Amino acid sequence: MIGRDEVFSRHTAIWGDDKQQALEEATVLVAGVGGLGSFVCQTLVRSGVGCLILVDGGIVDPPDLNRQILYTRADIGRFKVDIAAERLLAIHGLTTIVPLNQRISADTPLQHGLPPGKISGLVDCLDNYNSRFLLEQMLTEEMFLVHGGVQETYGQVTTILKNRTPSLKSLYANIENPEGPMAVCSQAVASISSLMSMEVLNNIWGLPRLNGSLLIVELSDFTFSKIALS
Repeated sequence: MIGRDEVFSRHTAIWGDDKQQALEEATVLVAGVGGLGSFVCQTLVRSGVGCLILVDGGIVDPPDLNRQILYTRADIGRFKVDIAAERLLAIHGLTTIVPLNQRISADTPLQHGLPPGKISGLVDCLDNYNSRFLLEQMLTEEMFLVHGGVQETYGQVTTILKNRTPSLKSLYANIENPEGPMAVCSQAVASISSLMSMEVLNNIWGLPRLNGSLLIVELSDFTFSKIALS
């Protein structure tokens, strides 16, 4: 096995050994390993996060191939978490990957399938609000939740901290899930997932940048807006 110092030397040159050690000690649950999730998982592994729990009950379909970076046409019909685990483990072997092949629903409480140990934070890469609200119910005051969403050429990112920021459910109280397949381009997915991944690192270090604010990105004209939440 290759050494940690060798793999992460370009990172420690930026943020130092202490922050890199904090990443290696963190466990992050990524809910959804589709468009956003497959990008987020890969960048978190390449950043040196010590353990990733992947939660998804879906299989790879042809429309996934425009934006879900971990999958190819050879994977069509296979479970996403199985393929994601294989591809992520192959990167450097320094991150523990725990795949959970299940959907987040009221009928299947996620806590029942989790491995023992402390979870540092949750990453919402889901595509429907009912599942997002159920994920948020897992949040404790010791955790963070990084939420991201995309549609067409725009997306948003925020950090949710229990009892310290507006809840996800309050932000989207009156929103309805879109009907039919959602239009989305790979460039929006890659951009938003990179911002989400960076905010996950910020939270692990105790320095969230988007707690209490919503970052909105419109790629069609390169507009970035940060809205204060109350």
